[in-house]
Formats: sequence, structure tokens, C-alpha cells
Amino acid sequence: MFEELLDLAESKLRENGESPSYEAVKNLVSDILIEDTKEQEETRIKSIVSEHDAFIKRNRKRWAVGFRKLHGLRETCLQAGMNFQEQFLKNPKYETDELIGVFLRQHAHACRISGEIIHLLEGGYPDAALARWRTLYEMVVTCLVIQKHGKEAAIDYIKQGAIHTAEGIEEHRKTAEAMGQETFTDEEAEYYSNLKKEVTNGESHWNWARKHTKFSKIGKLSEYVGLEKWSHNYLLANRNIHSDYFEMASLYAMSEAKYDMLLCGQSNSGLTEPAHFTAISLAQITTIFLGTYIEDENSGLDYKDSVIFMRIIDNYVKEVGDAFLSVE
Repeated sequence: MFEELLDLAESKLRENGESPSYEAVKNLVSDILIEDTKEQEETRIKSIVSEHDAFIKRNRKRWAVGFRKLHGLRETCLQAGMNFQEQFLKNPKYETDELIGVFLRQHAHACRISGEIIHLLEGGYPDAALARWRTLYEMVVTCLVIQKHGKEAAIDYIKQGAIHTAEGIEEHRKTAEAMGQETFTDEEAEYYSNLKKEVTNGESHWNWARKHTKFSKIGKLSEYVGLEKWSHNYLLANRNIHSDYFEMASLYAMSEAKYDMLLCGQSNSGLTEPAHFTAISLAQITTIFLGTYIEDENSGLDYKDSVIFMRIIDNYVKEVGDAFLSVE
């Protein structure tokens, strides 16, 4: 590719009375190309961005009815969550309630992640969207376990977060110097180390879920809450996250390809499954949150709005699946 340019660079150096080494020729060629790249960069990238935007416009047009339903579902889930937050904040005893606090945060995360997934789908990256759905699925499993075991499980889940923070600080202190970063003080590290010891009571493999279910792995927890039928889809999502060898033809993005190719960019194929999986998982997390303490007759919470929102959300899930399937 660069042979001709290498020859020209060598000739130029010889004209200057030099007997150039290969290193000198290579450096000259690199300098020329770097400068040329800078000069052409604005025009070249402007064209790339224009093509990218044009693709998204076409993709949104093709899947318009599906995207409309998926956006509608997410917006409804947001409204439902904010409405329920207004309801429980009227009762002071729920301002610091651990169970409702965990579900509130899980719901907020789910709404944000769903927005990321929609962005990936509109951008033409269905397999990346599926990879992001994996997090939603893990959140559903987590919420169902906590729902089953109540506030004590929620408290232990919060404690697990403190353990992860302590472990993160330990790791940051190990790598900060090599990465040229300031790190946590000895006092901060000691505080979180002691907090971790207090939570785990010195147990090296303490886990919030194992304490309540005897399991810690997502596969076993999925079975525990009755979601084992999703195992294939979850494993497929894992392959898009981890380094793995698989044929390009197995990608959702290649589902309409007429011949084999190495896909390294966008595709307007294969959006149905990631979109519908997202709708299902977002709806599950939202419903769990809206129904916190719903079986407690003495909760003091008003669930009239929540029950109506649940019906609307349930209907939306089916409409999302039907809409994407109709386009496909």
C-alpha cells in the first residue's frame, strides 16, 4: 500500500546527500501521512458522519412503528415510576425504606439502560443492544429474588454494593501509579476495608444472594425465580460481551444477509428480538417497583394509579413485539 511513497521518501532523502536507513524512510513517510491525514480529516469525517446520520434516518423510517412503540413504553414506565415515587414519598416511613429504595434505583437504571438500547437499535447495532439487554435481564433476576425475600434481602444487596466499592478502591490503589492517577488515601482505604470486614464477617466469598437462596451464579438464580427459559438468550448476549469466536452469520445484524461477509459496522436487520426482550425486561422491573408492598394491607400506599399503569405497560409489551415483527 505504501511502497511507492516509501520509494519517493527514500529518493528525497538521497537527494539531500543522505544514505537513509529504513527507520529514517519510515519516519519521513509517517510524518507525511500524519500531516496529510490532518489536512483531510475534516472533509473525510464530515462525509462519515453524514453517511452515519443518513443510515439512522433510513433505519428509523424502516422500523418507525416499532421504535414508536418502544419509545412509548419507556416513556410510560418513566411516568409510572415518577408517579409511584410521589405516592410513597407522601408517607415519611418510606423515605429511607431499603426495599423501596433498591427497587427505585433499579427502575431508574432500567429506564436509562433501555434508552441506551433504543439508541443502539436506531444506530443499527442490534447485537450490541442485546449485550446491553443482558444487564436488564440480570436486574430482573435480582429484583425477583429481592421481591421474594423482602427487606432483609434488599439490605444485604445494599451491603454487597459496599463490598464492591471497597474492592474497587483496593484495585484502584494497586493500579493508580501505573495509570498516572491520584488514588484514595490510607484512611479512606482503611475505612472501606473495615466496612467490608464488618459486612462479610471475614467470609471471603460472602454473597447477598447466596445468603437467601444458596446460589450466587446468575444461571442458578434464574432457575430460582423461574426464568430459566431465557438461558439461551442470556448466553447469546454474553457472546457479544466477551471475547469469543463465532461466525458472523450468527449475528442478529446478519439475519437478512444474502451472502457471508465480515460485518464491522451498522445493519438495519435483526432488531426484533433485542427490542422485544428490552420491552419485556423493562416492564418486569417497572411492575416490581410499582408493586412494592402491594400485598401488605397495612402499607398505607395508594396503588390505584400503579395498577392502571401496569395494564398499560403490559399492553405496550405486546404491541412492541407485534410492531417490530410486522416490519421484519
